[in-house]
Amino acid sequence: MCVVSQRRCGALVVRVVLVAVLSGLGVGPLARAATMQFFDDSQTAALVASGVTSDTISCNGYQFTYTRDKLFTGGIGPDPIGRSVGVPWPAGVTAQAVTVPPPGVTDHKARLVVERVDGGVFDLRAFTAKLLANTAGAGADIEIMPQLDGEDGFNDPLYFAASGYYGQSFSYDTTPNVWGSTALLTGFDKYTVTLYVDFAFTALTLNNSAPPLAGDFDSNGAVNGRDLLIWQRGASPGGASAASLALWQAHYGATAPVTSIAAAVPEPSTIFLLLALAPPLAVSRKSCRASSPVGAGDFVN
Repeated sequence: MCVVSQRRCGALVVRVVLVAVLSGLGVGPLARAATMQFFDDSQTAALVASGVTSDTISCNGYQFTYTRDKLFTGGIGPDPIGRSVGVPWPAGVTAQAVTVPPPGVTDHKARLVVERVDGGVFDLRAFTAKLLANTAGAGADIEIMPQLDGEDGFNDPLYFAASGYYGQSFSYDTTPNVWGSTALLTGFDKYTVTLYVDFAFTALTLNNSAPPLAGDFDSNGAVNGRDLLIWQRGASPGGASAASLALWQAHYGATAPVTSIAAAVPEPSTIFLLLALAPPLAVSRKSCRASSPVGAGDFVN
């Protein structure tokens, strides 16, 4: 996705026409939503990477990297046969304890890493974890370590009690709780979840904490013709001021990072947009500069 800061006036007209034409075909911008809840049957995951001991999938702007015990032999021969997945997508996402740790990891724990595809910060507000092995005898805690720009958020991970039996579930949110709370899991770009036995997340609430998009006066996740109409009506935050117009012109074409797939918002007709845009087109000529966000990579501890 390309984030465009400025456009030449001629290119501006072309883009407006394209937006209107695509809108007529039913193609519009993806809207952003503050909160994303996993998992349900409508959510489709795309395979991003498959390694020897882990896989990575993406869905609705988020990326999940989880361990898979693909080198498990079962003691019946030298060739790996792997192990079956306890909770398959879209019922949840499963992490398995591994026979051989992933690269850069020294333990055999089940490990799940949650990130945004665009690398942005977000909050982990709530989750439900299902045990896929017994932990009652030895006791267990799910450990979550948040990171920001590659640095651990705390000296020690946050602990969430998970002592129980196969199939038992544990749910946690921001509510103060002696057994664990997600209240501190806010404002990070990566969350690493570990447990010494197989587990699955069967519910997960993530909150996009990205700042508002400059020039997006209707907060639909895209700076487009609708925002110009709002400015002309004096309904932008700065009213019908030259500063607000300059802000819109500087960010025209920009789109917010996608965190959920929503219904496309239709644009006004081509003729109406061109008529609306005609007056400000004579104001100035701007140069164009674009940059592309970097997607997340392979499994990283």
